[in-house]
Amino acid sequence: MNSLQQAGEKLIEANLILNELDLLNLWSAVGEPVLVGAAAYNLIFNRDIDMEIYCDQPEVASGFRVLESCVKNPKVIGARYSNHLDGEDQGIYFQLRYKYENDLIWKIDMWLLAHDHPGPCAKDLVEPLNRVLTDESRESILTIKNQIAWNAESIASIRIYEAVIDYNIQTYKEFMEWHSKYAPKGLTSWKPKAE
Repeated sequence: MNSLQQAGEKLIEANLILNELDLLNLWSAVGEPVLVGAAAYNLIFNRDIDMEIYCDQPEVASGFRVLESCVKNPKVIGARYSNHLDGEDQGIYFQLRYKYENDLIWKIDMWLLAHDHPGPCAKDLVEPLNRVLTDESRESILTIKNQIAWNAESIASIRIYEAVIDYNIQTYKEFMEWHSKYAPKGLTSWKPKAE
């Protein structure tokens, strides 16, 4: 099974978990939930699900109500939050850990943000990136993600997307050379140049 097929299998798992926890529906009572990150692009390597939820006024208590519903499920083995309203991210972060079959642990990251959040926001990348991704570029991205994990490095996936889509980077070696040359500074609002 190649990395693209593996990502597809993980996407099926992610959707099963989202449905079982009823997460989109639960967050809809708080604001507008949007699936972002690797699950939104069929690029899952690590077992992560990312969501952003947009509301008028982010409040910790609103997120706790969602977490309270989720932790009733015995497969949810962890939950936490941190308040970043006064920080660079300007939101409230919630996380769930979910034990899937064969003791595989999924991490679900959820950011509660204001409708007027100044950005950058991951939701703004979903449509543009999906329009330009191909099976070939997805394969390159997943190959690079695999090598980064193998080398125990921590690099934001958006950097890999930018390198592959805008600079035609196809290998881990090329990526690391590019990454060191174009070091990121703070949050990025990157979108594909082809857009």
